[in-house]
Amino acid sequence: MKNLLYQDLENGSGLGDKPLRFWTAAGSLACLPLMALALWFWGAREVRGNPVEVFFLSFIGMTWVHLARLFLPWLGLDTYSDVRGRKNSAVMMITWAASLSITMLYIGGSLGEGPSYVENVFSVGLATVVWFGLWIVFENVTHVSFCIAEERDLASSLRFGGLLLAWALILGRAVAGDWHSVSGTVADAARDGWPALVLGGLACLPEKRLQPTRQQLAPSWFFCGLLPALGYLGVAVLWFWHLGKWEGMPR
Repeated sequence: MKNLLYQDLENGSGLGDKPLRFWTAAGSLACLPLMALALWFWGAREVRGNPVEVFFLSFIGMTWVHLARLFLPWLGLDTYSDVRGRKNSAVMMITWAASLSITMLYIGGSLGEGPSYVENVFSVGLATVVWFGLWIVFENVTHVSFCIAEERDLASSLRFGGLLLAWALILGRAVAGDWHSVSGTVADAARDGWPALVLGGLACLPEKRLQPTRQQLAPSWFFCGLLPALGYLGVAVLWFWHLGKWEGMPR
């Protein structure tokens, strides 16, 4: 039988009386202040403390998030039909995780000194392409989108959302720092971002065992969802701490 938390989320009662589309939009808009604060305190010298520059780059960042989310249906998760039409809260949570992940990638690629915005676009684009590449490979190996979109499995949503965020934290940190060259940026991303690939490979191993089965239609959201997600995030945070300050980080 489905646990009570799962039933509450599926019916929307766990999120109050507001429709799920409201909470989906709210989760996406919450990314805006994160971008603005990061750019205000840690952006390039001409950006830090400059309201016009921070507003402009935050607007570009939100546009980036919106455009990146257009690819989600290709990965088996359609926010419009699954959340607004079928009221699937598991997909809503992945939409939140994806939006926050892309925000982290954008912030990472925007940190450090560089000659122009073009270099920022390259860094953000590189991290985003790798992040989506990891998602595509993981989806083809585990078919996690079916568990989230069709099975409405909360545990799978929590677990995979944590993995998406962990990838973004690692890759965002990998492309942060002063700009030197295209080859240098790619080399830095490979040198500092390889744990994302390893983490994705390791996450594939238990994924099938944690997904819903005929014997267990709704796996525990805590043991099969939250705990693995925290484990993935813990690995990413440790790697972030290991790398320390990025080049050009304000003192």
